[in-house]
Amino acid sequence: MHLDTCFLIDLFRETLRHQPSHAQTFIEQHAGAAFSISVIAALEFEEGFGDDRLDEARSFLAPFEVLPVDRLVASRGARVRRALRQSGLILGDHDTLIAATALHCDEPLVTDNLIHFGRVPGLRVIRYKS
Repeated sequence: MHLDTCFLIDLFRETLRHQPSHAQTFIEQHAGAAFSISVIAALEFEEGFGDDRLDEARSFLAPFEVLPVDRLVASRGARVRRALRQSGLILGDHDTLIAATALHCDEPLVTDNLIHFGRVPGLRVIRYKS
């Protein structure tokens, strides 16, 4: 399963506060699953940390496979952008590339951001909050 940035942030906050909630529960319920993230989600996550805390951010992300944005993902992203633009539903570059990575890997995207990701054609979205 492919994890969105909002999921990572929620999971980090729950871990930091020692207060499990939606993200931690989702991980526990899918204990046998393999989880991946886009390099774009890693960028967005690390952006929230100062240089003095980058090791903390990277350590938190270490268990997740970080998938690159390569030529094939970029091509998939171009098709997503084109389809959304034609329907009048533009999506930001980062979200487009996160969605394209999940599509390229044929993995569902775990997110709570249905407003953005719900409009991406063919993207399977799993909401981790009820």
